[in-house]
Amino acid sequence: MRTVQVYIEGQRLDLFDDEQINVTSTQQNVQDISKVFTDFSQSFSVPASVNNNQIFEYFYENDINSTLDYNIRRNGNIEIDYTPFRTGKISLEKAEVKNNQAYSYQITFYGDVVSIKDKFSNDKLVDLTYLNLLSHAYNATEIKNRIIDGATDYKVRYPLIFSRDITYGGGGSTDINPSTGTGAVKFNELFPAIQLSQMIAAIGTKYSIAFTGTFLSTKRFKNAYLLCQNADTFTFLTASETLNITAINYATGENTNPASTYFSIANDTLTYGHESPASMFPGTTATSLPIISVKHNVSINVTNTSNTNTYYIDVFLNNQLVQTLEGSSTGTIPVTTDLNNEILNKQYTFKVKATDAVNIDFTIQYNQEIVVDVGIGVPASIFNIYTATANNIALVADLSVVNYLPDMTVENFFKGILKMFNLTCYATATDIYQLEPLDDWFSKGAVVDITEHTDIESIKIDRVKLYKNIEFKYEESESGTNTIFRNLTSRSYGNTSVSFDYDGGDFKVELPFENLMMQKFVGTNLQIGETLNTDGNKYTPKPVILYQYDNLTTSFEFTDNTTPETLTSYAPFGQDLLDTNINYTLNFNEDISTLLDATIPNTLYSVYYSPYLSNLFNLKNRETTVKTNLPISLLTSLELNDRLIIRDKRYMINDMKSNLTTGEVEFVLLNDFSDVLVDTQNKPIDPIQPSDGAQCLDVRILFPNGAVSATVTTSDAGVTITPSTLTTDGTVNVCIPANADLLKLIVTEDDADNINTEDFIRLRTEEGNVAIYTLLVTYTFADGSTAANQIFIQQQP
Repeated sequence: MRTVQVYIEGQRLDLFDDEQINVTSTQQNVQDISKVFTDFSQSFSVPASVNNNQIFEYFYENDINSTLDYNIRRNGNIEIDYTPFRTGKISLEKAEVKNNQAYSYQITFYGDVVSIKDKFSNDKLVDLTYLNLLSHAYNATEIKNRIIDGATDYKVRYPLIFSRDITYGGGGSTDINPSTGTGAVKFNELFPAIQLSQMIAAIGTKYSIAFTGTFLSTKRFKNAYLLCQNADTFTFLTASETLNITAINYATGENTNPASTYFSIANDTLTYGHESPASMFPGTTATSLPIISVKHNVSINVTNTSNTNTYYIDVFLNNQLVQTLEGSSTGTIPVTTDLNNEILNKQYTFKVKATDAVNIDFTIQYNQEIVVDVGIGVPASIFNIYTATANNIALVADLSVVNYLPDMTVENFFKGILKMFNLTCYATATDIYQLEPLDDWFSKGAVVDITEHTDIESIKIDRVKLYKNIEFKYEESESGTNTIFRNLTSRSYGNTSVSFDYDGGDFKVELPFENLMMQKFVGTNLQIGETLNTDGNKYTPKPVILYQYDNLTTSFEFTDNTTPETLTSYAPFGQDLLDTNINYTLNFNEDISTLLDATIPNTLYSVYYSPYLSNLFNLKNRETTVKTNLPISLLTSLELNDRLIIRDKRYMINDMKSNLTTGEVEFVLLNDFSDVLVDTQNKPIDPIQPSDGAQCLDVRILFPNGAVSATVTTSDAGVTITPSTLTTDGTVNVCIPANADLLKLIVTEDDADNINTEDFIRLRTEEGNVAIYTLLVTYTFADGSTAANQIFIQQQP
């Protein structure tokens, strides 16, 4: 029998000698392909020993003042014979008392991914204050540069998405053609968009966690943006500034508590809770009179403004935005009135923003008011008045995307991004989480032969319980363009469904985003979007994710509202992305690209879902259940993406149920027909296909489980690799020369036009060949063994 050690925040729990501890582990489950799973245990009991009573602070005695909030899971970890097994969270479920004495506590262990959800709570995107660091000057030149300069790594850009009708040619106030119209693009009508990578960074900063993974630094992720549009019409707002409390005082009243009881200079907060009338008004006889009510009143006095620009005060209650107050000049703005008989536990902070640069002074006033009956139903009020002075706030005309973030919880946004790119999320250390596409994660699995540890006489083989139909869809859009497409095709743009000839049910992978269908003007490269419905009315879209394409030449009018100018190139936004000469789309379906006028095969479904589903729906696949008894070294080192060999077959792990005290492990397995990173029997990594010019490429190097280093080499002349050695997943910069063997297109006799096929494919001569460069990746493992794989660069002629 093995010994199991369970720790809560570094403190070891006493365990029953005969208690069985079972942990179920799964990362991706065939029954719900859109979710990331984690470890969890069946609830188990631990004794109410002296040690455990101290750790749980006598939970069974509710009259003891505990410092713990039992509703919050606590950090924990499990070891087997002092070998680390899992880290995560432990939840106290209940206690059992026998014969008037505490007997046991029942607890449940949850894996690391659960702790992310716990951290997110009900926070919204607007709570990601890190994004204020991306504030920038707001003027026509700055906005123009973020439209036309596709090379600079702008974290915030301005897609050409309008809340008015836009035309090109034909003249009039809606026409943005420089030659014919007067409807120039106004710099102050466009909403910003922010890189998804910055959203992930903001989440990490707020919750003191780190997200890693080479996919996050790829163009396929970095060029994806969240449209920040939370209104139907753009209104400029400055970045928010906290009302910084510089002085507090107690003005009048009976309460002898100092002002610092309620106001905090260190935290810029006002905090109060339920208090008895006698404690708030100890020095007055009013409390001996009939009490009508006891109130807490909060207001803000704007004592000075430098101009009449509109300002907004955001009110945060217990770190949640609850209201926004508007003003334009000196005055008093009420915030809240709370009755003392309510359950009060309130902490307020305040932030201010404005429609332009402005200087403002504030005083926050907190009143405790007792209303008593002085006779014959005549009410009278007595006050305790506390005030706090906020320093002068000088708001500058910088824009922060925080003011425009869609109304969405952090949890829903994060889950939506995982679903969009079929990302898996797992902990690599405390508060460090790896994000990577599911196919990449599976490819890194080691191949482990467990035949000798398997009870081969009790293998159970079932058919895989699959879905008949799987639907991949976005939230329905109100856009007139989307509506027209939906009416014509009986489905929404970008959505798809995959049907299989099975008896299963239906399953939906639904993103919490809207897939705004763009429109390109005929004969141009100019693509725009409109947040107008079929009636031509403005609407506020649901959260929208967009790709930034490489710069294209075009011509449209742009204005600072005084002097128009013609812009001749821009970075288009929509569903399309060009990465190393290959087009990708944010559509699930192979719809015709509005920008490229062609179907794009590299869809979200084909790139991120199809590899896993192709293996899953292989006609040879079976669900195999086996019982094993694994040695501690294998049980504690086995990863959920490892491939298991049993006799002559290879399997993927669907889930594993481990009895930690006996070593018995029951696996539910699926037959594995997919690729492994260092399995020489499988094809190499998909080739990279850059264009013909001399260039440097960022090449991702993934580490198989157990690898401690990787060396990247090549024998091809003119190719350099920096760095050539890695110790974890990373990126190497590979520089290649130009392909001298260029293709030649067939042109007309006057050398004026290309000759195309009926499908608009340009005809070429037999000249021109692909230049192939081979990178050899050699992995070294902890036991000294090595394995290798190849990466091909196929440079187009």
